[in-house]
Amino acid sequence: MNSTIINLPHTRPLIAKNNRSCHKLPKKVAIIFTDEKREYFYTDEEFWTVEGSEEEAHTFQPYFDKLNVKTVYLKGDANLAKNLRKEQPDMAVNLVTTVKGYDYLGATIPSILELLEIPYTGASILGFALGCNKYLIYALLSQHGIPVPRFQLLTSNKTVIDPSLRYPLILKLNEEHSNVEIKRESVVENETQLRKRLRYLLRKYEQDVLVSEFIDGREFGSFVFQSYNKKVYSVERKIHLPNNKSRHEFLDYDIVWGEDYDNYQKYVKYEKYHDHLLEALVKKAFKVVKMDDYGKFDIRMDNLGNYFFIDANANCHFAPLDDSSSELSIAMKMYGVPFKTLLKRLLQNTMREWGY
Repeated sequence: MNSTIINLPHTRPLIAKNNRSCHKLPKKVAIIFTDEKREYFYTDEEFWTVEGSEEEAHTFQPYFDKLNVKTVYLKGDANLAKNLRKEQPDMAVNLVTTVKGYDYLGATIPSILELLEIPYTGASILGFALGCNKYLIYALLSQHGIPVPRFQLLTSNKTVIDPSLRYPLILKLNEEHSNVEIKRESVVENETQLRKRLRYLLRKYEQDVLVSEFIDGREFGSFVFQSYNKKVYSVERKIHLPNNKSRHEFLDYDIVWGEDYDNYQKYVKYEKYHDHLLEALVKKAFKVVKMDDYGKFDIRMDNLGNYFFIDANANCHFAPLDDSSSELSIAMKMYGVPFKTLLKRLLQNTMREWGY
């Protein structure tokens, strides 16, 4: 390493600053993907969000070939440390979203890479683990002045609902991403509907539920990409749910993963969106929740023009657009950034942060 600074997650921004002129690419990269055994997951709905992870990882190969970077593909399982020692890559691209069916165990992947001192892309241990608890994310953002809807964590069906919450409310699994169980029934108009939905979620998934005020209005996806500087790429989602009898429009599970997926482009349109205030809030949020390299924030705007951050995804879906529906790649294409350029910048930035 060129830097005399001890390489730790909190020192890497300083290392990168001192190493600013470096454009070095790794010679060999390990691409780590999710181990997608069905028996790890409570439900088919959870499994379907990771099914095909290995095949998707291999879609990166043509881009690494163009960059003249060798690759090795490794599963994010109990043999990962042994396989990394055997292959000795210069760095790793971490595509793992869950380990043994638990999102928060995904933090074991950066843990292994830290112990082996292998540079890697995406969030550190802390950033990944924080992102797997929606309640903590809401609390952190709120404490730092970033607007979120009023919210409450529900741990049992007997939990008394905070009287300051105003209907409609939306219920979300506290430790799940990928729109799992985000359905029409998730938005409730009264306590009877809320209790019915809450009982269902608690029984089926045995995890806490986050309830928050549902913000009717426009919806945005804001993506942060970190190279020399953090840049924000925002898009507005124009959502029109099929057969929607309510006034609430949002991305539900069936559109993203389920039976309506084939008609995704019919129901969801994207437009570039620029607002300096939103960009400032997103950059601040990126730092507050300890993201690294890239990440996504879901944001809604009420009818008064106020922004509300409704979700945060460290290591959001990252894949070539030709072979996936990655919103990050969709946004980058709209802003004129080819996937090859995006991948090259990601590799260079990671090497620079680790002092190479």
